[in-house]
Amino acid sequence: MSRPTSADLAAATARTLPDVIGPRLDMLFVGINPGLYSGATGFHFARPGNRFWKAIHGAGGYDNLIWPHLGQ
Repeated sequence: MSRPTSADLAAATARTLPDVIGPRLDMLFVGINPGLYSGATGFHFARPGNRFWKAIHGAGGYDNLIWPHLGQ
């Protein structure tokens, strides 16, 4: 996945992201107002410098490190 362009970011100003709540939920993270980068890519906490996924992985929340800005 390539990084969003300036036009992609501008087009994301009115986009929303769906809540992700599944069955057998063990944890629920609540974030507000996703940024333009998340709106442009369609992934929560997607900006490459965002430490959310790295912190969750480091705390044992996931076996594999998730990189939403790369579509993984």
